[in-house]
Amino acid sequence: MMFTLASSNQNWLTRLIFRSEPASNAAVFTDALFMMIFWFSMFFFVLLMGLMIYWTIKYRRRPGVPAPVSPHHNTPLEIIWTVVPSSGLLVIFVLGFWGYMEKVTPVSGALELKVDAWKWGWNITYPNGAESPEAQPLSEGDWDFPIFYVPEDTPVSLRMSSQDVIHAFWIPAFRTKMDVYPNRYTGFTFHTPRLRADEFVTDTSGDEPRQIPGRDLWVFCAEYCGEEHSRMAATLRVVPRNVYEAKLESFMADVEPVELGRRLWATRCSACHSIDGSPGTGPTWKDSYGYEVILNDGTSLIRDANYMRESVYVPNAKIVAGYPANMPSFQGQINEQQFEGILAFMRSLSDRGPAPDANGNGENGNDNGNAPEPSDTTDGGEQ
Repeated sequence: MMFTLASSNQNWLTRLIFRSEPASNAAVFTDALFMMIFWFSMFFFVLLMGLMIYWTIKYRRRPGVPAPVSPHHNTPLEIIWTVVPSSGLLVIFVLGFWGYMEKVTPVSGALELKVDAWKWGWNITYPNGAESPEAQPLSEGDWDFPIFYVPEDTPVSLRMSSQDVIHAFWIPAFRTKMDVYPNRYTGFTFHTPRLRADEFVTDTSGDEPRQIPGRDLWVFCAEYCGEEHSRMAATLRVVPRNVYEAKLESFMADVEPVELGRRLWATRCSACHSIDGSPGTGPTWKDSYGYEVILNDGTSLIRDANYMRESVYVPNAKIVAGYPANMPSFQGQINEQQFEGILAFMRSLSDRGPAPDANGNGENGNDNGNAPEPSDTTDGGEQ
């Protein structure tokens, strides 16, 4: 790249336009190219508008003065006003294509991350199969969004696909947006920044919050994908290499089924399903397991383990009354252990599903999905 982070010196206009400093050399190049286009356009706008006003006044119609005969053409002038702007546009094209190829061509030895998108969430799978269970709100009172860890000063290559509709993985600090399609892969490459000595973030994964070296970068969806599009977000957390490796090791550590389910809910399900009984895009998980539910076709059933499994893998088979068929299938996206964790967590949220033990079973070791007989009342939160 012809521009680097070390040489980046944003003026007030650049800060006003981009609202944040670039987080990679590619972003610095993008900012510089944008500003070049801005001043190129500004120069010709002022030149052409100035000439138009000048000639409008100079050659205005005057009483008693006959209108001059317009020339048929002026070959040198026509060549100039064609070649000069076209040359500028050619330079813009070459620089833009160069910057684009830098972002989509994987670097040899880059850390490859698998990105999955769905309505309305993101998930990243690391090379060792780990997934981040951590999450945090992006603003006060907001729900939690997943945190994805990457090491500092490292090339990273993303391989992305969607489970439902077209999304767009957008990291504003990298000045890059890339569409994510179902049934095919897209991706781009970026080089994470080197952290400054004064950069710290709050790690809430332990018993007590603690400060660790790092920088949080926002991730958004930049392609309208439905009702909760504006809340489809995540955090890309850049940390030192030793912190990144320790995090990956902790992600792979054995956890009890209920805790595993809670983590999966926080990173994959919280955008649509609440756990406090409040309404959302999908039914709440609070007091869901073991209760009777009315479906869109007017029939009713008990939400047991079999129903939960079908809802995860074939979500449109039975739709709860009052809710649209928005949920994507997680077939092939979560394994059996992860589903058992989700089921264990849902049971722990219901007074008809006793909290499971460390093996994910009920108090009596019963894991066949049977639930107590329902009362005459139904779950009002889903009607």
